[in-house]
Amino acid sequence: NQIQFKFSVLKEGLTKFEIDAVNQNGNVEDSYYTNGDPIAQSFAGVTVDITKPSDDTFIGYLGVEGFTISPTFKKTTYDYNLVVPPETTEVTITAKKGDSKQTITGTGVKKLSYGLNRVRVVVEAQSGSSRTYQIMINRKDNRTGDTSLKSILVTNTNIVYEEGKTEYNATVSRDIDSILITAQPNDPNAIVTGTGRQQLQIGKNTFKLYVESSGGRESTYTINITRSNEEIQSVSQSSKLRSLKVNNLSLDLSGDNKKFIYGVAKEYATLNIEAIPESNTAIVETTGNKNLLSGVNVITIKVTENNDEFTEYTILVYKNPQEATVIQSFDNINFGSNLLYQATLNDSHIVPRNAIELLKESEKKLYYNVIDIYGGLLYQIVLNNTVPLEDIDVSFNEIEGKTNNYQTKLPKDSQILLYLDDAFANDMDVKIYSYDENGVYSLVTEGAKVTNGYINFTTDGNPYYVVTLEELIKQESAIEKFFNNFKFIIIGVVILVIVIIIILKKNKKSSKTPKNEPLY
Repeated sequence: NQIQFKFSVLKEGLTKFEIDAVNQNGNVEDSYYTNGDPIAQSFAGVTVDITKPSDDTFIGYLGVEGFTISPTFKKTTYDYNLVVPPETTEVTITAKKGDSKQTITGTGVKKLSYGLNRVRVVVEAQSGSSRTYQIMINRKDNRTGDTSLKSILVTNTNIVYEEGKTEYNATVSRDIDSILITAQPNDPNAIVTGTGRQQLQIGKNTFKLYVESSGGRESTYTINITRSNEEIQSVSQSSKLRSLKVNNLSLDLSGDNKKFIYGVAKEYATLNIEAIPESNTAIVETTGNKNLLSGVNVITIKVTENNDEFTEYTILVYKNPQEATVIQSFDNINFGSNLLYQATLNDSHIVPRNAIELLKESEKKLYYNVIDIYGGLLYQIVLNNTVPLEDIDVSFNEIEGKTNNYQTKLPKDSQILLYLDDAFANDMDVKIYSYDENGVYSLVTEGAKVTNGYINFTTDGNPYYVVTLEELIKQESAIEKFFNNFKFIIIGVVILVIVIIIILKKNKKSSKTPKNEPLY
């Protein structure tokens, strides 16, 4: 037989109860377990707890690392939203208990698909009851089926990209043994393969460019280069170059290009420049190619014909900082020294939180260089340990259709070295304004000097910047500035003077009033 007991707990602590077997005659007999062992003392020392289990299912904190959810977290709000950029492939969900006895599930790293991603975080109380919090994360989808190109560049040829054209042909002389092929897709997330340095054999050389859009479509572009078995004859008189190589890299002279930006490692003190003129009678002089310093160096190549006609070519060489170590990725980095990272315009420009954390712990700097096909510096962002502890987008893009207008997500106090090409003359002082989403302008600096096509300035936290010679904000005159700085004091003084004048006039009038003689 089974015997069940039900007890009412009156107070917590230790209790003791015994079980006696009573026979039909009313006599107490020994009690035994089912295996026959006698029960000497039943359930001695049982601990009884009258405290009810916690029923608290409210979470203490919920968030997404490096992002801000909407609306602002409140424990009584159960549904949240977040929009992340297309390049964000995963996020980390963080949470804190509202009660120490809770169990929370659903946090940690979550992989993101394009579009909406639902993340549920479940809080289970000690009692077993639960509550669910939800974050809808929208990963923007910028994938397209666009396999078209913005440009194709093939050095040492006259190839010019034409929209819709997929096959190109060119002929080069025997002395051209290699070309550099670059291409820029219209879809920023498309993948282009087949570019880079290509060796040429005598005769016809065929190269294929494959473009895969972010939506999965593919297109093929064909480039046919015929390398002649004869040298191209020199022209009788010319002050131009037929070819220009820097450290064995052929620079593109098509389109009458005369200015290039180029990048080198910190070990280089000079460059290997091979400049071949079109004419046998022209003289080539190179200046500035000695003792290259960290930063921007100017190398000038002057081609002079015997009729005194000349043409100048300029190479702006950016040399990496001596005190910086070049890194290839932000994985497993060590801020034992300043670091330098290089990317192209088409790359994602996110400096991840883990790198920012290491940067904040150190006294070092992170140089982020965005470069062109020759490694030349388009812009540089310098971050230090004052930046916020989050993923940072360091892109600084010119707004299409707005000359010298830029859009960015850089935090305040980020230092920028920006290449303006020939938009402003050398040594010219330009004004830099920022403006917010409502178009309200702020003056960043009115004295940024253009040096070899570059300017230097520091961000103020606004998302938009414009470089100009114009006055975009009405400037106060010296009198206006003085009045605005001391207007309350001036107004107070004026009021005081008026009061004094009124009192003086009243006293003067009172003194002229005749006094009546007493009648007696």
